[in-house]
Amino acid sequence: MNEKLLPALKSFGFTSNEAKAYLSLLQNNPATGYEVSGKSGIPRSAIYEILKRLENTGMVSCVDTNPTRYIPLPPDNFFEMLENNFSANLDALKASLQNVNADLEVGDLWNIRGYDTMIERAKTMIRGAESSVYLSIWRTELEKLHADLKEAEKRGVNIVIFSFCEIPADVGTIFSYNLDSKRLKNVWSSKILLVADRDSALLGGVEMLPSNKVAWTKNTAIVSIALNYIILDLTLFGQRYNIDMGEVIARMLEGEIRDLDDLLHEDHEPIIYTSKD
Repeated sequence: MNEKLLPALKSFGFTSNEAKAYLSLLQNNPATGYEVSGKSGIPRSAIYEILKRLENTGMVSCVDTNPTRYIPLPPDNFFEMLENNFSANLDALKASLQNVNADLEVGDLWNIRGYDTMIERAKTMIRGAESSVYLSIWRTELEKLHADLKEAEKRGVNIVIFSFCEIPADVGTIFSYNLDSKRLKNVWSSKILLVADRDSALLGGVEMLPSNKVAWTKNTAIVSIALNYIILDLTLFGQRYNIDMGEVIARMLEGEIRDLDDLLHEDHEPIIYTSKD
């Protein structure tokens, strides 16, 4: 019996003995309860109850012989059954949860712990983006998000990417200093900053460790700060290389931020003051 399959089946809600009985039948069928017990290591006192439960769920079927023998549901049909059950349960859960805490507000800041969890949250944000994705990122993380960014671009999402290091230039609008990542790590810690639809932001340091922690938020003020941080990097990039970033940044500015930018372009006398000893 393939012991690696047991945890997989248990993750779908089957008990250890149910998983053992099903796997045993896949390898030896048709088989009597006595034979399944011997092959799987399940006590004979428990095997018939387990086979009955599997029969009730459609995972096994009994053959009318004397003694009764059992055959397993073929893997392809088993996968289809799991998919249908999962979809039905998910739909039922979604419908139920919509009626619970209808006025529940998302917290200002959520800690996302673990590198892989951070990548998954970034992918979820990109997959759900409808209008824009703005990123400040390093090569390693961009490569993990690349496929989702390409799909978002196909949907018409405006994608702007800033990076200090060398990154593949085949998606969105990219501005990169093209520095060597290994050398850059010696002087600058890697970070991620992602703003999706100007509605949510993911920001923090990036280390490939379970202890890595980043913040995710839908707080309007923090999202605006994150967006302005990316705009600042783009502005400095444009100044260094004498590139007009006006059109790119104009698309990123919207609402109150855009109104403030228009106001700043009016004729005002600036104040510059330095206190003297």
